[in-house]
Amino acid sequence: MTKITFVLPTNYNKPMGGFKIVYQYANWLIEQGFKVSICYCYGSNESKSYAAIKRLVDTRIIKFSRRETKVTWFALNKSIELVYNCIFSQEFPDSDIIFATSARTAPVVSSLPKEKGRKFYFIQGYESIGFGNKEGFAEETYNLGMTNIVISNELRQKVLSSGVEVPEYLPNFYNHNEFYLENPIEKRKNIVCLLNHVQETKRTKLGLEILREVKKTIPDLEVQLFGAYDPVEKLEDWIHFTKNANTEKLRKDIYGESKIYLLPSILEGWVLTGMEAMASGAAVVASRIGGIMDYANQENSILVTPDDKETFITEIINILQNEEKQLKIAKRGNEDIKQYSIEKSGKQLLQIINSKV
Repeated sequence: MTKITFVLPTNYNKPMGGFKIVYQYANWLIEQGFKVSICYCYGSNESKSYAAIKRLVDTRIIKFSRRETKVTWFALNKSIELVYNCIFSQEFPDSDIIFATSARTAPVVSSLPKEKGRKFYFIQGYESIGFGNKEGFAEETYNLGMTNIVISNELRQKVLSSGVEVPEYLPNFYNHNEFYLENPIEKRKNIVCLLNHVQETKRTKLGLEILREVKKTIPDLEVQLFGAYDPVEKLEDWIHFTKNANTEKLRKDIYGESKIYLLPSILEGWVLTGMEAMASGAAVVASRIGGIMDYANQENSILVTPDDKETFITEIINILQNEEKQLKIAKRGNEDIKQYSIEKSGKQLLQIINSKV
């Protein structure tokens, strides 16, 4: 039986898009008959000796971090082996295939002995200095000699520009059993949904500024704000916040009740929430960035220059006042997004693996 290991950063047991994609691949691979392990690093950006001391204190003396040794927000197959707080090579299981899944885990996987598996680097975003890394660190990880796999065309160009060979392309997907059209696209109220996030590149504050301006023209506007973190600022009574919304809540009451999903983020590897919103019937109004343009275009969404506040305001008002335009964009997006599935991407992943081993 082929053994596959995914190496993730520290586990904080919070919903994260990159983790969710890995978890879905892990479940799918189990269903295909593979043995799968997921390892979570402890202090991957620190020296091993220092990380070991921290881990000893953190796990056996007094817990001082938010690291978790459980995953409750996603239904992982019980056959998957979970290994938490890994530092030393002997703590990673021997495998046939091993994946780094972030810039911080890439050096860890690269340094492991060959019995840990043939090395692949699943690049899910451009982890530049905005992620707490030094300038050029992301590019260094592309040159570690592993098989690079990217999820978007923009990432492909960034990897190529670092001087390595053409990476493998593996587009993301969404779960069709979780996100689909439950509520009709027609006759929706003037509701816009927005992701709440503490990461500045997500531009939650800008999104709220935009919607406050829209409210002046669309007085019955309501906002559905959602996310894993507490709101970034005080909210008015027409802005409703849901923390840690489950799939049903997102599909039915947030995306599924909204005319628009506002996505002002300026940096994404691949915007999973945009796919979920389209599948649930919301028209996407987003920044024109690489993380969305693999599946979004001017026919199935509205794309705006990043940080162009006034254009965002204008486009949202236009859609809310023009039902024909709203229906056209939402229906086209709902249809176009159906091509992205775990079955399709999973088969591509296996093709990539088989071509390298």
